[in-house]
Amino acid sequence: MQASFELFPLVLETTVDGQRRSCLIKEINVSGDTAKKELWFLYPNELPMPDNSDCDSYLLAILLPAMQMKADIIVHGSVSQELLSNLTELQYVWHKWCPEEFFLVDIKVDSIRDSEERQKGAIVAFSGGADAQFAAYRHTKGIAGYSTQDIRAGVFVHGFDIPLADTQGFLGAAKMAAEVLESIDLTLFTVKTNIREVWNMNWELYCGTALASTLCGFNKYVGVGLLGSGESYDELVTPWGSHPITDPLLSSSTFKVIHDGAGFNRSEKIKAISEWPLGIKNLRVCWAGGNHERNCGYCEKCVRTRLNFLISGVTDPACFTSSLKQSDFNSVVLRSEAARSEWKLIRSEMIETGQGVEWLPKVEQVLKRKSSPKFSTILPIGSKRRRLVKKILAKNS
Repeated sequence: MQASFELFPLVLETTVDGQRRSCLIKEINVSGDTAKKELWFLYPNELPMPDNSDCDSYLLAILLPAMQMKADIIVHGSVSQELLSNLTELQYVWHKWCPEEFFLVDIKVDSIRDSEERQKGAIVAFSGGADAQFAAYRHTKGIAGYSTQDIRAGVFVHGFDIPLADTQGFLGAAKMAAEVLESIDLTLFTVKTNIREVWNMNWELYCGTALASTLCGFNKYVGVGLLGSGESYDELVTPWGSHPITDPLLSSSTFKVIHDGAGFNRSEKIKAISEWPLGIKNLRVCWAGGNHERNCGYCEKCVRTRLNFLISGVTDPACFTSSLKQSDFNSVVLRSEAARSEWKLIRSEMIETGQGVEWLPKVEQVLKRKSSPKFSTILPIGSKRRRLVKKILAKNS
């Protein structure tokens, strides 16, 4: 039996908490077992919303989970012609990158939208990190040249790096983000979604698609969404969820997705935003600490960001409450190729600029330190190896 994802858009619900766009997803696996899931997004009340039948956002959300399950997609609603064209190409990208994890699937829709008008203006995905701050800062200050976008607001999503259960942590982080954007005359919109709770996806691969899925719900407000780049063009990590190849393929006729800032590495971005005092004070890069409102100062990303500041000539940035210490390096383990690439770049920049060279031996230690491989790396989801192990375990259970 062919596995399938059947998508049914639901009617918009408006309450004092916001506007809830949602869809029902009926999943059928190869054994014929059925599961029903509801995917939802909660947007601010003051925003104009897409039509109930507009399923662009939902289709973006389910594409990679469906590809993992080899499940064809049936959409009982409308989808942009341009998005369908882009997702055809996007499937080829992911299948080439991860042939044992993502498989080509068929997409059928009830209605295809064409010749649509795109709104003016842009939004930027904004969680308060260096990539988002750099994108917001350079466009509002008009220093992005001919590529400068008219950014109207930043969008902070609750349910991504900060779990839905952590209300207090998100409120604190959102307050900091709002203060930063207000200083450059931008509004902050917050959105809630259960997208990470619906499917247990590898976030490193799913992050860009999930972001685009959320942002395209703003397509009646603006026509462009900026996703701050991670790696620069000369240090790209592949496969990765937000990438200059894949992000543009998340665009529809009403909402263009731009992978922004890949012409700059992390230290260059940090140097640019170091001229923005409130931006530096409220910079939030930490995801490992227990308090999502501030940076822990000693996780891998915090230590790495401190080194980026040193290379940029900033010794004690205000976003950290203490100075960098030798002991901060003791527990740093590089668990992804993207992180390892960043640390290698930091080593090269220290040698080239002479900035922060006193920490070079510690950087070398971190790079030599081995990390245990992830289970999903050894046995990728959807791979023959993973299925074989499951069969063996089932026989022995």
